[in-house]
Parts: sequence; structure tokens; C-alpha cells
Amino acid sequence: MSPRFLFGLSSIGFLLVTFATRAGQSLGYDELFTVWVASRPLADLIHQANVDGFTPPAFYVLVKLFALTGLSNEGLRVVPMVFGGLAACFGLLASERLFGARARWPALCLIPGSAYLFTFAHELRPYSALLCCAFFFLGEMGRTTDERSDVRAAIAAFIATAFSYLGLSLVAIWLFECRRRCARARLAFVGLLALLLCAPGLLKASTLATANVASRISWSARPPALSTVIFGLAPVPFDARVEFTSLVLLTALLVSSRYPLASPVLSFLCRAFVVFTVSVFVLDAVVPIGFAPRYFAISVAALLLLLVGVLSRLRRAGLPVAVALLAVNGVATFRYLSVQPAVREDWRGAMSRIERRLGPDGVLLAFPFHHAAAAAHAYAPRVAVGGGYTARGGPLLWYPPPASFQGYSFSGLTKVDDPADMWRGLTGAPTLCLLSDEPDPRKTAALFEAFAAFGGEPFDTGDPRLRALCRPRG
Repeated sequence: MSPRFLFGLSSIGFLLVTFATRAGQSLGYDELFTVWVASRPLADLIHQANVDGFTPPAFYVLVKLFALTGLSNEGLRVVPMVFGGLAACFGLLASERLFGARARWPALCLIPGSAYLFTFAHELRPYSALLCCAFFFLGEMGRTTDERSDVRAAIAAFIATAFSYLGLSLVAIWLFECRRRCARARLAFVGLLALLLCAPGLLKASTLATANVASRISWSARPPALSTVIFGLAPVPFDARVEFTSLVLLTALLVSSRYPLASPVLSFLCRAFVVFTVSVFVLDAVVPIGFAPRYFAISVAALLLLLVGVLSRLRRAGLPVAVALLAVNGVATFRYLSVQPAVREDWRGAMSRIERRLGPDGVLLAFPFHHAAAAAHAYAPRVAVGGGYTARGGPLLWYPPPASFQGYSFSGLTKVDDPADMWRGLTGAPTLCLLSDEPDPRKTAALFEAFAAFGGEPFDTGDPRLRALCRPRG
């Protein structure tokens, strides 16, 4: 059996498992936002992506093309799934290219069996595309120094950057590695083109940094889990033993990459891993984004290849380390396949229930507005939506219904001192439902109390994280 056939068969197996697990789950908010942007006319799509400054237009355009075939909202996950299959294939090919035939079996165990890759192959965001480009890039840059490999690696870096601004770190590695063997004009061209691709994101980052934005949109109260980022464990309760084992294994891996003899390929992967990881910390220092696992997609690609390289050169004395690393990866995959995730709200079921409760002329009042507005667009497009934003100690900001979702522009909001004033302004309105997915109920406590006094009664959305009160017509 040829290596390419074996790798292709393994990638197809990865795709089949991906399709069979979790593909039909309700879309999460980030995925719903992708569906909303992709549904816009092309000019609006490009404008919206550039204004929001978090993801370039290319990924949304690709999703739009697939949506034109009539796929359901969940069916659009075929886009990240295909990229996930390509990532598995490119990762396997890069492993053999970098480390030879002895790396074949460690690569087959670690890359198509990566719980991290499984996770993001289901998410309608560009992270599996980042993994795909990163594996191809590292395979081209790590082994040879010929001009064709450099060109192919640069193209992969540009594609990654066109899908996500995180791809800029691939361009940075390319410029560093090619600084002595490429003409300055070519280096300048690559750098300027990458900056041009990232211009909207850099503008957004500088705007947020200048405005001293303090909200950490990706942070959670749970302790940061190294095992989640490094080994891709499915979300589980924090376990200090697992985290300690992960730290020990990561340290052993980085040390093992230098012994018994230093390897240029492993040294390159170590540099890439450090640069990719540090870039996330630098970005967080400028714009507080937190350290969610998705931001480490490129780091994980380098880490998996580093794992394969170290395992392929360990002799008998290193067998315990190899077994431990493979065991942790096996535990990660087992947990991924067996533990039901608790991070994705059932927006599809909740919107279906709320739409039936509201009837043809009811109004949904959503706090925060953009979450439920994007969900309503995907799952209940006939429902009129209003709502706004609140905080424990800050002002109440309000969109009177019907309000259209305009992305992250947040323009046209009205300041309200007393939430009861909002409800009194809707006297005589049809059925109203107040909905919030805010994880801190204290932020919306005054809203819910005022709406309950206005006649709102508890309504079961089918998901306890999506809390609602509904008031009948009149």
C-alpha cells in the first residue's frame, strides 16, 4: 500500500467520522454570524467583513457559494469539514516530507486522530482552513530551501491570511526564514501584500486599542486548560492531573526536540511554534481577545508535526514518552467522541419554540441584541426583533423593534434610564418575548424584573442557557 493511498484513506476516514459526529448540532453564535454575513449581497458582504475586522471576506464568500446550492444552515459545515480533511491529508504528507517513512505511523496516529482537528472541522469558521494552510506551509518550508517550495509556501500563507488575519504569522515566519535567500524586492512584495490583505483587521485592532477596549470577549471564569489548547480535549471539568500531565509532556517534547542531536527541521518547527504562540499573546496585549483554543490553530499544526518528528526519532529509551504522548492523544479523541459538549447553545430549538409562541406578528426582545438577532435570521427569519445591551453598572442601550441586524456597527442605539420605560412604550403591542443568553444573570436582572412586572411569564426555550419571559398580546 503506497503512502499516498494510505494517507488518502486515513483522510477519508477522518471525514466520515466528522460527518457522523455533531455535524447536525445547532449552529453556535460565531457560526450564525458567518451565515448572516454570507447571506448579504456581495458588496455588502465585503463591506461588512471589512467593517467588523475580525475575519476577511474570502471565507464568507466561499460559504456564500456553498449556500447557493441550497444547503441547510447546518449543511454549510461541509466547508470546514472539507478543509479539515485536507488538513489531515496535508499534515500526513508534511510529516513524511519532513521526517521520512519512519514518521508515517506516528503521523497516522496523531494527525487524523487529533481531537483538536475534529473540533474545528465542525465549526463554520475558518480555523480548519488555517490548519490546512499551516500544514502545507510547514511541509514546504521545513525541509527544502529551493525557490519553488518558497513560492508554494508564500501562496499558502497568503491563502491563510485571506481566510483569517491570524495567517499573518505564517507570512512573518516566511519573511524570517527567507530573509537571506530571497531578494529584498521579493521580501518587500510579500510583506506589503500581506499587510494589504490584513489592512481592515489592523485598522480594527488599532481602533479598539486606541479606544482602550476592556471587554475580553473570549474569556471565561474557568481556569485556562493547557490540555484543551495543546491536545484538543473536548470541554470537560478542569482536572489538575490532566493539566499537569499535559505540561510535563509538552516540556518533555520541547526538550526532546534537541536530543540526542539537534535537527534543523525540528528547530524550524520549534521556532514556528514559539512565534505562532507568542503572536496570540501579542495580539491579546493590543486587543484583549483572550486565549480561546481557536486562536492557537496554527500553533497546533506546528505542535503536531513537532510531536511526529520527535516520536519518529526516539529510540528504545524514549518509548515511554512516545507511549505517553500517544495515550494522551487517545484520551483526547475518546473524550471528544464520548463527552457531549456544553459550549454550544441550542439556538435552533429555542428559536423554533419562540417563533411558535410569538405567532405571526409577535416581537422578540433580545439582550444582547446581536446574538439573538443572528439566530433569528438563521432559524426564525419572519420574527420581528428588537433589544439591546445592558451591564450591571452601566447604561441600558436599546433598539426599538423592529430593528435590523447590522453586524458590529452598534449604531442607532438609544440610551434608556429605566427598563420599564421600554416596556411601557410597547403597550398594546402583540405578544412579546424577552430573551437573553447572557451567562451572568446579574447583568439582565433589572430587565427581567421589569418585564415580569409588565406581565412577562417564564418561557421554556429548551435550553437553560437561553432564558426567556413571554407576555401575551395586549
